[in-house]
Amino acid sequence: MRLDLNRRMYRAARSGRLAIILAGGLTPIAVSASVPAPHVAAFDVRDLHRNDIGRADTDRFLTRAQAVEDLEAVRHIIRSTSSYIWSTTFPLDAAISVIERQLPAKVSVNGLSTQINKLVRLFGDDHAQVVDWEARIPQGFSPFRVGKIDTRYFLYSSKPAGLLNRGFPFVRAIDGVLIEDWMRVAGDIGQGPLSSVSARFGRAVGLMTDINYMRAEMGLPRLPDVTVELVSEDGERSTTMKLPVLATRPDQPKPFHLGTASRILEGNIGYLRVPAHQGAEAASFVANVDSEMARFRDTRALIIDARQSGGGKREVLNALFPYFMAPGAPPYVVNVVKFRIPDGAVSFDPLTVFDSSDKRLLFGSNPANPAAESAAFHAFMTSFKPAWSPPAGKFTDWYFTTQRPDPAKPFYARPVYMLIDWGLGSAGDIFTSAFKRWPGITLIGTPTMGRSGQGEETALPNSGLLINISTMASFQKTGERYDTVGIQPDIGMEPIPSDWFGATDSVLDRVRALATVGSVQ
Repeated sequence: MRLDLNRRMYRAARSGRLAIILAGGLTPIAVSASVPAPHVAAFDVRDLHRNDIGRADTDRFLTRAQAVEDLEAVRHIIRSTSSYIWSTTFPLDAAISVIERQLPAKVSVNGLSTQINKLVRLFGDDHAQVVDWEARIPQGFSPFRVGKIDTRYFLYSSKPAGLLNRGFPFVRAIDGVLIEDWMRVAGDIGQGPLSSVSARFGRAVGLMTDINYMRAEMGLPRLPDVTVELVSEDGERSTTMKLPVLATRPDQPKPFHLGTASRILEGNIGYLRVPAHQGAEAASFVANVDSEMARFRDTRALIIDARQSGGGKREVLNALFPYFMAPGAPPYVVNVVKFRIPDGAVSFDPLTVFDSSDKRLLFGSNPANPAAESAAFHAFMTSFKPAWSPPAGKFTDWYFTTQRPDPAKPFYARPVYMLIDWGLGSAGDIFTSAFKRWPGITLIGTPTMGRSGQGEETALPNSGLLINISTMASFQKTGERYDTVGIQPDIGMEPIPSDWFGATDSVLDRVRALATVGSVQ
């Protein structure tokens, strides 16, 4: 309704028939007459009937009976193993039955991939997806990237770095469709309608590169060019540009170009960069964190930059957090979880079913738990109340994980400022939530994605598609879930457009000033 109202107002403004009453007066809207009015895309992520949205050059086909068998396997996987299917009221059986009834006689595997991928993102599981689904969607890529400041979106390029059009930095419409509508659709597909604002935004920003896939989902024509309507800083002028659609996916660095190096900043402020939670960068961080923290021992404050560090494993958290625990402090419960008991499981011993050295989960009822950890858990549970209670009989009892002091990691007692954003998820969410509300720590930036679920992959019998579904219900120490929520900063701070392509880092500059003088600049 709101986007439709925007469209009608825009058209009326172009014809000179509209004025908006502001503060008791009439303010005309200036619009370039050369620009066509944007329209609203007709898209509902819950409409899953289309099997024709898939990459053509790599496609293969199933019979309708084979596709139905695969969809019944999806139904069984979710019903028997999903940890989050009961966290919402989503009508799974009805949704799958609708897809089955509308399948063509010859079923595209790549099209089925897009259908299932959208389906599994409708019930609040932010790990759920078809593995490598992006490789199965129509090809054709945007020659620009999308960023946002406050309520306005802008277009930029990483190579070469800069705004798409410095005189008209903000985007109103792409291919005649309002940018807000593009981002809504991309968020629905890329993460899901129930996901947090940050998760939807982060996935939408990435998916906007896949312009031809987005066009197919939105019912727009596949053209060799993409038309963008751009708006001046003051909002008074607009222009259009036509740009060629790229045949191959552009090689794009992560937004903000943050790098991996830690250092001491002006004013004797330590800067510890956390670049990743998996892979070679995470391994390098774990290997070097002790020497870096030794270097920062006499700094006046520490900035931990975790922006865009993604997810993966918890080794980074385990290697770093003990530096912020005073000697003799009791174990600190960071995260509690319950595991889904698969339907029909003959044996499911909670003491042996889960073994992960990085998660370090302890089963709460295990009498062999270390005494200090056990005492911390039972004290924690006296006030813990989950926002959603997993159904009894379908889940184990509680597991928990703690952080504890380490004599080899000397306590850093000076102020700590942690930079976070929408590029943190899964293990990155666990990392952030551990520091949230911890004494001496201030989180600054934008909210994290919010997802934690121990995804398990299962292959479908005929298509071979791999379906990833969460099997663990994971909760923050506040009782909130991670999925659909995320972690909020203590101080909100947005990047400016030039930060996105690495020309500046205004967030770091402001936080360094805060660390130096004690107030945000």
